Amino acid sequence: MNRHRRTAFFASRFVSCGLFAFAVATTARAQSDSCGSATPIGTGAFFGSTVSASNDGSSSCGETTTSNDVWYRYTAADDGALQVTTCGSNWDTVLSLHSACPGNAGNELDCNDDSCNIQSVVGTPMTTGQSVLIRVAGWQGATGAFTLHVSFSTSPGTDTCANALPVVAGTTIGDTLSASNDGSANCGSSDTTPDVWYRFTATEDCRLRVNTCGSNDYDSVLSIHSGCPGTAANTISCNDDSCGTSSSVSTLATAGSTYWIRVSGYAGATGNFILNVSCDPPTGAGADILVGQIGSLAQYGRLADIIGCGMDSPLCNQGSEPLDWIANPDPRHPFATFGVYRIQGTRFEQIGQSWCKHGYGAGQSDACGLGCSPYQDETHLGVGCSDTYSSDNNAERSILGPRSEINPWTGAYAFAGSYLDLHAGDPVDPIEHRLRIHDSDIDPADNPGATYVGECHIVGHDDVNHLDSVGWTPVSPSGASGGGWSFGLGGTTNGTAIHAWPGAQLTTFQDAGSTDGRAYLGVVVTDNGNGTWHYDYAIQNFDMDRGIGSFRIPLGAETHVTNAGFHAPESDDPEFSNTPWSLAFNGDALTWSTESFASNPHANPIHWATAYSFRFDADSPPADTTVTLGLWKPGSPASLTGTTAGPRVGSCLAGTVNSSTGPIADVLSVNGSAGDPQTRVVTAARGSAVAVSLAAATQGPVAPRYGLWVWLGNPASAANLVASGQTLGCTVNPTPLQRNSLPQPFRCLRGGVPPVVCSGVTEIGGAPPRAPWTLHRNQGFATAGSFTLQGVLQDAGAGNSTGFSVTNAVVLVIQ
Repeated sequence: MNRHRRTAFFASRFVSCGLFAFAVATTARAQSDSCGSATPIGTGAFFGSTVSASNDGSSSCGETTTSNDVWYRYTAADDGALQVTTCGSNWDTVLSLHSACPGNAGNELDCNDDSCNIQSVVGTPMTTGQSVLIRVAGWQGATGAFTLHVSFSTSPGTDTCANALPVVAGTTIGDTLSASNDGSANCGSSDTTPDVWYRFTATEDCRLRVNTCGSNDYDSVLSIHSGCPGTAANTISCNDDSCGTSSSVSTLATAGSTYWIRVSGYAGATGNFILNVSCDPPTGAGADILVGQIGSLAQYGRLADIIGCGMDSPLCNQGSEPLDWIANPDPRHPFATFGVYRIQGTRFEQIGQSWCKHGYGAGQSDACGLGCSPYQDETHLGVGCSDTYSSDNNAERSILGPRSEINPWTGAYAFAGSYLDLHAGDPVDPIEHRLRIHDSDIDPADNPGATYVGECHIVGHDDVNHLDSVGWTPVSPSGASGGGWSFGLGGTTNGTAIHAWPGAQLTTFQDAGSTDGRAYLGVVVTDNGNGTWHYDYAIQNFDMDRGIGSFRIPLGAETHVTNAGFHAPESDDPEFSNTPWSLAFNGDALTWSTESFASNPHANPIHWATAYSFRFDADSPPADTTVTLGLWKPGSPASLTGTTAGPRVGSCLAGTVNSSTGPIADVLSVNGSAGDPQTRVVTAARGSAVAVSLAAATQGPVAPRYGLWVWLGNPASAANLVASGQTLGCTVNPTPLQRNSLPQPFRCLRGGVPPVVCSGVTEIGGAPPRAPWTLHRNQGFATAGSFTLQGVLQDAGAGNSTGFSVTNAVVLVIQ
């Protein structure tokens, strides 16, 4: 198949059903640049970067005295052995373990520079409760993005099948360096090679996947066996070279059955390895596209400050039937599209996207170790087989068409009248239709601390399971604006790129009838520390054909929004515009939207395999809220709703605060000088009716007036008072704040900067009216539904040089 110009075949680094379930974005953690504040982690895979770090330690190996470093802390829950590796990363890492800070050679427990290629492996025995500091640095100042694999074993590695070490879905680190031979398999010339053994017991029917992809240390051979001793006769699946010289095997596992996993080497080879185990729900009958190990992202053109790139598309068929792969004009072939995303701080943004590659013929390889049963020709991909188009092939414009011509949910496509039918020979510039990225989006000088993710998304009309038809990989750009860029890649995880967003709360949107695809909404909320919170949202349309035309977030009338922003990747699809979405606030919601389909069928909705980002600051703390995605193309339903984190909406009380339940009286007076409030604290359950009343005040040098002030929690503190407002939803109806009844109920209205007045507060004692007292709001609610109200008497007359004074007050705390 010379015309495919395929790359080497890579297998997928599968994410486990347990610790690494792809729908949970916990494989990436916040990282610390300081040993003293090292990030606590457990076992699993953690994505990080030293690019913007400083130096905070040293080690006895790797010449890292001045290298950038980041720090993690692991605490053992049992006696056992810790193993940590950066195998599978793409730069010259140095790992070291330390017992204390500052981390240096004097308190070093282990150090390694090159173990798996130029990546590192370290380990140490640990006792229950012991903590170890993990330092990630680079040889002679090298920096880059890395995937840190952490495993902990409470049992020593086993050298015999009969004593195979139990494993579950996840990552295990091991080696065959001191092992003996205890088995054989039907591939890899490994009958006399040292081997180690693991056993997996399925708790449910699933597809068991095992691979050593990312090890890069030696030429491994993997096999799965139905019993012990493991031999060629009871081999279920065997693989030698799948992802480079590493291996990948797979089998359908039955609930309650045990499977023995043998890790060996080609023709006597030994070394260190990472064993990745997953147990994925089995798919239904039919072809099932699986994205394997993404191996290449490269630049193939430039126009001004934009580069045009290509990415390879490793496709495996893990289904039970051959996959259609019939070239145009027949629509029955897979389509591959590509994107690049930036994660900077708490923000997730797509910065590049490509048109769709149309498949035109299938090879019959075994990149994913599924056991290929080749189809008789290239019109179908056989069961268990793989085909990988190289990055340069996927950058050829003669086989790229717009995404808008393909329904990602059904895989439907019509060649007649399409771009490739009418315009395939049209002249193109160096970046058109390719994966386009601006220099400024990847230049480290413009994006300090940013990390990047690449995504390959494949659609096929006969694909029975879309969820594993997309994969993402960490991307490390290197180069300079105006010149050439190169990209290092890490391991591949099945799932959309938004699942790589550290700390994001993810919500899935799909109509109940499943008549169209899905979209994912992610959010990260950050406390700004000044009475406001920063909200970062991103919506990724996975495979929804109707597109998304609006995003509505409910707000209380009391909530103030500032610093709103929007980001969308540029598209060169001729059917649609790049006009930014408009933002509207109608008093009870914040809504971003593009033009409707009816008013402009060439507007800018969120298309499939695309993410748009939204952000703002608000002076309301986060709470569960229901947001709405408006679907763009006509149809039913018109919108989808889901629960996520958003600014708190609604009243602080379920009931009414009034004077009919036994008022609590305190005498308040003005003494003409500044003083601290004297308070009485009243605690009541949320939603109950609680009475607070103030007796008539003593007349001071200027007319006293009453106000309502709000603090965070109890006790009240002036340090917690901020000049921004929120509707509290509590009503005094009426409360005797003066000798005579108020002309209207006292309601806590909207505050702000400058503060907005509370209506219904009047002077006492016949003095000329002055400006009413204002409502100030606290920094938020300490717990759901709790707040503090403090009624105070203040002297704010212009003739009082002290400004104001308070002698007594009442504090109401609603728990």
